[in-house]
Amino acid sequence: MRSVICGLVLMAFAGTASASATTYTIGYGDTLWDLSIRFYGTPDYWDDILAANPSIMGVEYLVPGMDIVLPDIAGTVGAPAPTRTQSVTVAPAPTLTASTPIISRIRLESAGFVAVNPVPAPGVVLAVNVEDQGIVSNDDAYAGDLVEIDMGTADGVSVNSVFKILNVGEQAVDPETGNKIGTIVRVAGLIRILEPSENTSIALVEHSNMQINAGDLVVVYERAADIPINTRPASEDMTAWVIGLQNPLLTRSYTYDVVYLNRGSESGLRPGDVFVVYNYGDMAYDISGNRVVTADIPISELVVLTTERTTCSALVSANITGDLIEVGDRIHLARRQSAQTGSR
Repeated sequence: MRSVICGLVLMAFAGTASASATTYTIGYGDTLWDLSIRFYGTPDYWDDILAANPSIMGVEYLVPGMDIVLPDIAGTVGAPAPTRTQSVTVAPAPTLTASTPIISRIRLESAGFVAVNPVPAPGVVLAVNVEDQGIVSNDDAYAGDLVEIDMGTADGVSVNSVFKILNVGEQAVDPETGNKIGTIVRVAGLIRILEPSENTSIALVEHSNMQINAGDLVVVYERAADIPINTRPASEDMTAWVIGLQNPLLTRSYTYDVVYLNRGSESGLRPGDVFVVYNYGDMAYDISGNRVVTADIPISELVVLTTERTTCSALVSANITGDLIEVGDRIHLARRQSAQTGSR
């Protein structure tokens, strides 16, 4: 249940429910465990918070923008003064000795995907940094900035409604065929509505993975379901090509980065599948002049996050060598057979 929080916008006290309880607006990535630590000085009271909110069916049902009651618990450390901090949820990366890697929800919800067809979206970002009107302002927004969207009360938008911002990026090309296979769609961030009007709304950027610009798509936020980690996926091994990276500014992928591959559900991939990534061996000549193929070299581990029919997004959960995955690489995905060695 516990997630390590080092980067999301936490909104402090939203108001007082009674003399002995306070309401709190859930921020992106909050858990009852961490709220118990923050407001009571110990993680032990997470179940007391849950008991004080009978409308919440379980710890996994927290949603950004939801108001919960923080009960008054005698003998605990008082809550700190209201603050606003920016953070990111970071989950431990699975290593070669791990049998069940932990994937944080923020990774699942921000993975992005390769879209074959245009993405249906109810709205777009009209303007960014609207709090800077009248002075020189930037043309992109990040966590803590305000944006305006073309959706309002007439569209069912209300205060604390939460939306995802999608950035439609470059065309992904299949290196095997040279054909375009879709458009890379990245999750730029997450916003929460502050001031809705009839046709537009002002929203706070609560989390950002990259810059948010006017014209980015606005879609309704949906909580990602947990995925079971599968170290023995159905696909024994396969060749795949790297067609993009989550961060468009990078040329190589590091631990915790997300990569997009030209293999998906029709190749047997499922969210949660864990693979060792090998660089294929090269042709060489032995001492007798015979041509041989050198061994495939393990370079990384991947966990599949989301799948489309012919593509997938995958988390680089561990780098085994300094040979990092790059766009255009031809790689060998092999089912991890041994948690100790990562051998095939």
